[in-house]
Amino acid sequence: MDCLKAEIWRQIYLYKRYPFSYFSDFILLILMFMAIFFSGSLAGGGIIGKTLNALVIGYVLWTLIQNTISQMGTGIANQMQNGILEQQFLMPISFKRLFFNKIVVNIVSSAIQAFLALIIIMMITNNWIKFSPITVLPFFLALLVTIGLGYLIVSLVLKFKRIGSSLVIFQYVYLGILLINFENYPLSIKYLSCLLPICPMVSWMRLIVNQRTYNFSFYLMASIFNAILWLVIGFFIFEITNRKVRKAGSLAAY
Repeated sequence: MDCLKAEIWRQIYLYKRYPFSYFSDFILLILMFMAIFFSGSLAGGGIIGKTLNALVIGYVLWTLIQNTISQMGTGIANQMQNGILEQQFLMPISFKRLFFNKIVVNIVSSAIQAFLALIIIMMITNNWIKFSPITVLPFFLALLVTIGLGYLIVSLVLKFKRIGSSLVIFQYVYLGILLINFENYPLSIKYLSCLLPICPMVSWMRLIVNQRTYNFSFYLMASIFNAILWLVIGFFIFEITNRKVRKAGSLAAY
């Protein structure tokens, strides 16, 4: 518990020490949405109603993934270059628990930032989405997927050391994927989309906010499957990578 508290205070001190950097990142997310929104308006017909709801849900959940991935990736890489990561592996606390605390704190801070982005985006578009209480379920399952992705990112950093460009490419390619309305596609495509991180949750939330009829059992099982799948993948790859890195003595960046 003390380690979790320390990680929380560490994140708070980072926000206090580098407010301009975090504020700039947040403004950039808002500007990106405005660019997508107004470019759609200029293309003809505009983005309104259910289309806008789908865009907002997809984009806000993407910010959750983007913030978690970027913070975990850059944070672990910086600690590796400064030699802090090696010291953390020598701590009496389990390294699995250590990284779990880091991931949880990053997800909480990312969720708060995504919520603030949602409020500002709805103010800009003057489109206030009415969320049903059931929306909490797919959002919670999306957070579980993000934990698995966090372990996956840590594994890639431990193995390849510098993956900044790869993270950027992944983030923006995945933005396009999350904006695809898989719920409107045939059943076979829906099943395939269940293999992609958070996609079933995004489709489920879009159906809820647009007040469309849908198969509750399908999206519930698909979302649970997706959460378990990426949690298992994240934990499994992290365990293998950690063993190989420690055995090879290649934990340091140099």
